[in-house]
Amino acid sequence: MSYIEKVLALSTEHMPSESPDFGDFRALEHEHGYVVFCFELLGMEDLHIPAWIEPIMKQANTDECTLILFDADCNVDPDFPTYEWGESQ
Repeated sequence: MSYIEKVLALSTEHMPSESPDFGDFRALEHEHGYVVFCFELLGMEDLHIPAWIEPIMKQANTDECTLILFDADCNVDPDFPTYEWGESQ
């Protein structure tokens, strides 16, 4: 049975550095950024969740996404902060 997964696609400008701390989230690097696997934050108080990614993960949970794609070619979302390191990319 096939199905379609939802992905929250964001510019790497939303990452605080080129190689940010993703905490306890599973993140895989690709040529132009990272793919982060989503999971529900409720009941996860003991996890290391960096402040920069928490609102992004909450939005991904609200939108029922299974992945977050940070890619240099994706759009900047005005709802999330951006960081200067990415502006030169």
